[in-house]
This record gives sequence, C-alpha cells and structure tokens, in this order.
Amino acid sequence: MFNIFNLNKKKTPKNNHSTEDENIDDLGTTCQSSSCELIIPEHDELPQLSLNIGLSSDLADLGTLDTGPCRPVLSTYTKTKFGKQYRSFQSEWYKNYEWLEYSIKSNAAFCFVCRIFDTSGVEDIWTKTGCNNWQKFIVKIGKHQNADFHKTNLTKMVAYKTNKQSGSIMAKLSDAHRNQIAGNRAYMAQLIEIVVYLGKQDVAFRGHSEKCNFKELCNVFSKCIPNFKSCYDRKINHTSWKVQEEIIQISADYAREKIIKEITNTGFFAIMVDEARSHKQEQLSICIRYVVDLEIVERFMEFVDVSSGQDANHIVAAIFRCFEKLRINMNTLYIVAQSYDGASVMSGCLGGVQAKIKEHYPCAIYTHCMAHRLNLVVVDMCKGIEIARSVFNTLESVYVHFSRPSNNSELVKIQLQLGLKKGNILRVCDTRWVCRFKNCESMLKNYSAILNFLSNEVDIQAYKDVLEAIGIQNQIQKCQFLIVIIILKEVLGIINILSTSLQSKTATLDKARNVVNGVIQSFICLRSDDEFSKLWSTVVELAEKHNILLEVPHIGSKRKRAQPVHLNEFHLETTTGAEQDDQINASDSVELYYRRTVYFPIINTIINNLRYRFSEESLEMASSIDCFMEMDYEKSQYFINHYKVVMNINLNLLKSEMLVLKNCLPSNYNRDIIKDICKKPTFPNVYKMLQVALTIPVSSATCERSFSSMRRLKNWLRASMEQQRFTDLAILNIERDIVNKITSSEILKKYSTSNRKIILV
Repeated sequence: MFNIFNLNKKKTPKNNHSTEDENIDDLGTTCQSSSCELIIPEHDELPQLSLNIGLSSDLADLGTLDTGPCRPVLSTYTKTKFGKQYRSFQSEWYKNYEWLEYSIKSNAAFCFVCRIFDTSGVEDIWTKTGCNNWQKFIVKIGKHQNADFHKTNLTKMVAYKTNKQSGSIMAKLSDAHRNQIAGNRAYMAQLIEIVVYLGKQDVAFRGHSEKCNFKELCNVFSKCIPNFKSCYDRKINHTSWKVQEEIIQISADYAREKIIKEITNTGFFAIMVDEARSHKQEQLSICIRYVVDLEIVERFMEFVDVSSGQDANHIVAAIFRCFEKLRINMNTLYIVAQSYDGASVMSGCLGGVQAKIKEHYPCAIYTHCMAHRLNLVVVDMCKGIEIARSVFNTLESVYVHFSRPSNNSELVKIQLQLGLKKGNILRVCDTRWVCRFKNCESMLKNYSAILNFLSNEVDIQAYKDVLEAIGIQNQIQKCQFLIVIIILKEVLGIINILSTSLQSKTATLDKARNVVNGVIQSFICLRSDDEFSKLWSTVVELAEKHNILLEVPHIGSKRKRAQPVHLNEFHLETTTGAEQDDQINASDSVELYYRRTVYFPIINTIINNLRYRFSEESLEMASSIDCFMEMDYEKSQYFINHYKVVMNINLNLLKSEMLVLKNCLPSNYNRDIIKDICKKPTFPNVYKMLQVALTIPVSSATCERSFSSMRRLKNWLRASMEQQRFTDLAILNIERDIVNKITSSEILKKYSTSNRKIILV
C-alpha cells in the first residue's frame, strides 16, 4: 500500500504551495522537495521489469519508483472553470485510490503504477498528459481502476514491493547458495585444522579404533561450534580416512613446494642421508641443506623404504627417485656437498654412496658427519681405558637395578627426603651422543639417594635381588669409582659442548674447525698438575661426605710389564702400560697415583683421538673456508678452486671484491657482520661463494632428528601405515615451522578443485 502524505494545513499566499511532514512506513526514508516529501526506498536493486521512469520537464514534480507517488495535500488546488462552476482536485481522493498522484505544475492527476509499469500506451491520459477533467473525474477514475491493464500494472507494483522487502527468487536462491558454500567451507576449514594439528603433534588419527583422536576432536568442535555440529551430524560428514589422507597429502605438498621453491631460487644445495630400522623396514631419511639470504636452512624431504637393498647402488637410486618424485629439476640444480656417517657403504671412496654421487656432481665434497666422529672419540676412550669401561659397566648395572618399578619409586621417595630434584638413572648407549655425560651427571647428583636406598635394601634383606644390591653398593663405594666418575664428568662435559655445537643446524665447517681446535686446546690445558689438584678437592669433599676412604689400590706381586721392543726407537705421545708400571710407586700419594694412572691417560686418549678423527687433512676444506671468511684470497685457494667452475666465478673480480669487502669490515668483526655488508648486487662473486661455504654441512644430525619423529609416528600400533602417509605425516611434524604458516584456506583451495559431494565453490 502507498503512503498518503499527511500535511498539516496552514495558510499560504495564493498560488504558493507548501508541503508538510509525514510519518513514513518501512518503504524507506524521506527526502525534502519544493512541493512534497517523497519516500525513498532503501533497497539498491530494481526488479527486472520494463519501467517508464523517465520524466518530461512538465512532469518533473511527479514521483519516481524510488520516491513513490507524489501526493501533495494542499489547502487549495488550482481551479478550472467547467460551465458556470469552478472545480479542482480534491485531496480526499487519495484515500480511495492509493495509486493516485497529482502534479502541481500540470494541475492534473496521474496513475502512478500505469505511468511506471505500463508499456502498451493504451491510455496516455493517465500516464503522459494527465486527467484534469474534475467535473467527470470520479467516472473516469472508476473506469480506469477497473481496466485490465491497470490491474496488471498494479500487480507488477505489488510484486516489486514484495521483491524489495524479501528479494527475488533468483536473489534468494543466490543468497542461499552463497550461505551454503560459506557454511561448507567453514566446516571443511575446521576439519583441515584438526587434521593438520594431529599431523604436527605426531598423534595417531584412528589407532585401533575409528573413534580415536580425530573423531574425538570433531566431537569437541561440535560441542563448542553449533554450525560445525549441524554439518558433522549429517550422514555424509566428510570425516572418512580418504578425506584425511587427501588433506594430509595436500598439506605436506604445500610444505614441499615451499622448500623446492627456495632451493630453485638458490640454485644448489647439499644432501644429508642416513638410514635406520623401523618395524621390519629400512627407512632412508633424505634431508637437504641450502641458504636463503645467507641464512642456513636444513629441511627434511622424505622417508624412502630401502628394505629391498641397502647397498650403495640402491641408496643412490632411491635418492634420485625421490628428487624425481618431488619434481626437483636436477638439470638446473647442483649438489655441492654431501654428509653421511662413517659406514663403508656411505663413505667408501670407490664404491660408496659419496663416490657415486660425485660421478654425477664432481664438486660434491663429502663430509664425514662430525657428530658421529666425536661420538667415536668417546666410545673409543671408554672402551680403550679399562677403568673407564668398568665405571660405565657399573652405571649400566645401576640403571638395570632401578628400572624395576618398586626400586624406582623408593628411590624417588629418598630423593624427596634428601631435598634432591627427582631424576632417573639413564641407560648407557653407544649411539646416543650425550648419554655418557648425562649418566655421570645423574649418578653424582643422586649419589646420596642411591647409597641410602642400597643400604636400606641390604639391611632389610627382603628382596631376591639383594645380592645385586650388595655388588652395586660395593662398587660405587670404592674410591676408584668415585674418582673416575668425577674425572669423566669433567671430561665429557667439555666434549658435550662440542657435540651440541656440531649438531646445530647453523653450524658451518669453519666454525666447527674452530670449536674442535678450542676443545683440543682445552684438554691440553687440563693436562696439568694444578688442574687435577682443583678436581681432587672435589673428590676429597665428596669422599668425606660419604665416608669413603681414599687409598692406593694394593698392587701385590703383579708381574711388571715390559716395554714392547718395536716401540723403543719411537717418541710416544701417550704412556704405555710398562711406563705406567714404572711410574707407580707404593710410596706415592693417592692424588699422585690417580693423576698418573687415571687422569692423564684419559686426557691423553681424548686428545689423541680428537687429533686423529679431526686431522688437518680431513679439515682442509674447513681451514680454507675459514681463511675465506677472513677475506684472505691466497690461503682460501683450495676452497675457491674447488667451486670456481661450477659456480662460474670470475677470479679477478672475486679477488677485487674480497679486498674491498675486507676493507669495509671493522677490525674485530663478527662473522654475522659479513652477512650484513656483503650484498649480492655489490659483491656477486663473494656472495655466491659465501652461499656455498654456508651450504656445506657439518653433520647429518638432521637425519638423526628425523628418526626420533619416525619412532613416534610409526610405532607398533601404527606399523601398517602406508609409506606415502607416513612420509607426509613426517614432514608435517618435522617441518612444523612451514606448516604453521599454511592457512586452511590455501589447503581448501586445492581440495575444492576436485569433484565433491560437498559444494565448496
């Protein structure tokens, strides 16, 4: 229904027209004109109808489709003479005809609906010229009201108003479709978040039950998010294992694509490979190292099943199949370095993996993993020195004894009573690089608690393993055990610093060489009487605290060892058994005895093994890179000549750039300052060589870390997991810093491209 303007009458001069306010219904807001107030609908769109919305200059004061009919209520209207009488338009007519409007300028009445919606032109009097026959107006307007074309136009007007209020059917369908898509996408985005979360946290999706973890998280979401619940409660809720599989793969592919893009921009990389057993399968971990803006990046790429063969040919073939599968274009990329452990199948200079890689990439220098080398130093020391081997055998017995739940719980109670921090005795393991240092540290921290527990156990005599407790108690109460474990803790603490440095992802050859030399120099400084005296004060303090007698072991009538004949003409860096016997004297003090027989032999063995494992020959490239970092062109020739061809280096320009860059650096500059000053546009050759120097790996520790994830991902409950799902979950867990930057909308964009039973686009 149309609104009739309710204008309050007031006196105005003749032939002047006034307008007054009215209350407007929900069709729109009001605007002020010179003759009347008009209604402006708020809807922005017009229905798809043929409209006569153009107004001539004579009809400019009539209403439009937006304002509605112009229905001014005036005190007096212009009168026209009919016969002897003057007649005019009457505002009361508005009440009976809601479509009626009046033009003050033309002094004529019009039909609003016909003027706007009629296209047939049947009656121009009500649409163009206007009806101003006030004498027969009632007859004419009644005839027009009953006309078919007027009723049709009136119906169009009603339809238009309805569409304005609720929208057209097409608009409703379009809005409903958009709302459905938005709801579906929000639901799938939440499912993606659940899948990615479980992948990053290496949590099983289903396990032994379909309702484990994934479905439980969906139930939690449905309790908190009503819109999620409405979709999740459907018969087809898209939570099947196939959907999970696809989301996992898309997420992992996004991470790989980012890595591959960074490699492609750099142009070269280094590879690190290692293998380990996982539930009747031999898994090969392939990792790469590259540089982005002179920042070192190490990434895990994939696990490859090499159960069918672990020789060099199978491993090399598996590496190149992995690159082909990941669409890494090896025609444009170059492998500049490689790092493996010391196994012959990997490090063999003739038929090993490193030799076969060099057949394809001659400049791919091989680095024997320094972390593995350092671990061999510790293992050799522990196995070569009898007294050290005896101490670690005792530590292994302590671990076995307290691995029983009853013994462990009692030990924890004693620790709390003594005010000690709760700690466990760790197992001795040759392949766990820091375990020996932690074994010694844990033993010394819990020494009082362990002695108290063993004493109580021996006194009570209530358990069948009391004989084992007696044997352990006798061993750890010997002064020899106490002295050796204190010495080993000091020695292994220094080695642990080097081990941690070599395992860092940002470690470089030049830095590793400097740390190795620093550790060797530290042990040389420790090999002195004064340093042992400082250590001996700790031994004396601990022995007095636990009433342990410090004494020289009884030598007896042991046969004196003779010096080997073939060593007579050689100068030895370490003492032999015969020399040790010559140094031992029954009158020596306890401190002197253990300094000669325990402390010096351990230090000597460590120094010799470090020099052997990290010889200058094996660190020749590291020394050259170290000189290059100091911008010494002559001394870095080994490094420069090795890569000048493959990196397309101009030696004359490189020499000039190194000279200028050296003069730009402060006197006591930090290596990180080089990264800030050396920019690619200014120093292109130095920049490229710096990238290569940082790309050469120090160790294969990243591969070892991936095996930790492998143990958690593919445990005995998940041993039947497919290889592709396994490696996809591994990259989500290991490279979570990349995965955290991937949004659910990116994953959903790729997921929605396939034909789905759920509408997403």
